[in-house]
Amino acid sequence: MVMKVAVLGSGPGALAVAADMSCHGRATTLADFDDFRSNLEPVAANGAVTVTNDWHGPEPHPETHPVTVATGIPEAIHDADLIVIVVPCSAHDRWVDAIAPQITADQTVLFLGEGSGAIVARRAIPPPTVIAEANTLPYLARPTGPGSVTAFRKLGGVLIATLPATPADTAHTTELIADVWPYATATDTVWNTVLANYNAIDHVAAMIANAGTLQNHTGGMLLWGEGATPAAVNVIETVDNELLALRQALNSKEPRRYQDFLVAQGLAPDLGPGATLFDTVRASKLSKPMVSYAPTGDAGPDTRYVTEDVPYALVLASSLGEATGVPTPVVDGLVDSASSMLGRDFRAEGRTLATLGLDGLDTTGLIGFARTGVFP
Repeated sequence: MVMKVAVLGSGPGALAVAADMSCHGRATTLADFDDFRSNLEPVAANGAVTVTNDWHGPEPHPETHPVTVATGIPEAIHDADLIVIVVPCSAHDRWVDAIAPQITADQTVLFLGEGSGAIVARRAIPPPTVIAEANTLPYLARPTGPGSVTAFRKLGGVLIATLPATPADTAHTTELIADVWPYATATDTVWNTVLANYNAIDHVAAMIANAGTLQNHTGGMLLWGEGATPAAVNVIETVDNELLALRQALNSKEPRRYQDFLVAQGLAPDLGPGATLFDTVRASKLSKPMVSYAPTGDAGPDTRYVTEDVPYALVLASSLGEATGVPTPVVDGLVDSASSMLGRDFRAEGRTLATLGLDGLDTTGLIGFARTGVFP
């Protein structure tokens, strides 16, 4: 029987996921809200997504994979075995509200991108529906034109957690995607997928440390390259240390650091035990002139890599620090600096344990929640 997959979202990540699912024999349907439907019109017109990739050899080349565009969200998720939600964290609540009344007990919902979507979903969708999330997209994906993207697979560093963290649910989820992303590996709880957030570790630190360059550099500024100075990398490493301390406090069995994950993803070579994070960053693929995060000289730090990752990742990390007693001074400083620079209150806007319905839990309670999925 052909597996049916609904991919919700219309950004480059969603298009890449839909193309890859189709490439692996799934009957794949895309859907988005009406206000984003124009993003899917080229796919609907062509009946396919065009993706330039390295899926079948070392030389990237374009491939076209058949994908259906649903007339609406109910049509997309009806009878879908797997529902993959590939949207920014700020859209999690909207999507959960839209799908919760229609989800059935035998379906699996997987959030791809950055973590905590599973927590939002579990509030509204009870077991036995399986709810899972990843800490990152399985690719480096970028738009190249209407209905077309590039998608280069990572080699590892893609963590999958279910809520609750039961072996049966985790095995079921990884089985559904094992042939598509064999490098996606199960991790012990959602606190790993929440806190092993690569954008929150590197993007925010690099952007804030290079804010002046961002605002004065015409044509955009590379995240790495000129932005990866020793000082900026020191901030990245300190953020990583704080998030690792939080993972350890929450009983994580995942020991890897950001430097290890860079190598695991295939984004940097393994330079040996004596290599510093700066060495690894400068040797990484991201140090090449491949991605501009500020398309115009006046974009500055007002990009989604700050406006998304600060309120939905670092604010949540700060909230976890308060609950567990783990100090997060640099994370807190980046939140406050970003708020000051952009004239916004990211703490008020952001995702916290309180907004997730987990207020009042201490370390033991947070560990128990991840294991059981039961809200206080």
